[in-house]
Amino acid sequence: MNYLRKHTRRIITDAAGYGLIILGVSLGWLPGPGGIPLIVAGLGLLSINNVWAERLRTYLLAHGGKFVQILFPNNPVAQWLYDLLVLSLLLGVAVLAYHYDAIWQISLATVGFFIALAIAFFNRGRNERFKRKHK
Repeated sequence: MNYLRKHTRRIITDAAGYGLIILGVSLGWLPGPGGIPLIVAGLGLLSINNVWAERLRTYLLAHGGKFVQILFPNNPVAQWLYDLLVLSLLLGVAVLAYHYDAIWQISLATVGFFIALAIAFFNRGRNERFKRKHK
């Protein structure tokens, strides 16, 4: 009986972990943090019973900050290009929101607005200044 209970618990835990990862990937396109917390939670559940998930979760948590540094380098030219990208995205959002004909245009404008905010937040180390200020 104990054998059946142990394996049933493992199957339920793994199914919930895979379900959270699938949900995180499917909700990843939405504005905000999207599916990243769900994917990390799914890896957390999978790491209870699987060594590969524990190693992947540990690696992602340890090296996740380097991804932001690679994507947003401390190069003035790249920073200005990102700022121009943010301004063009916000201009496109304003045009879509003003001349909307369908709900998909409003949705696209909303997604574009949050993408522009995320790029502006991570560019030029603004996220680090925000963390230091609100610590």
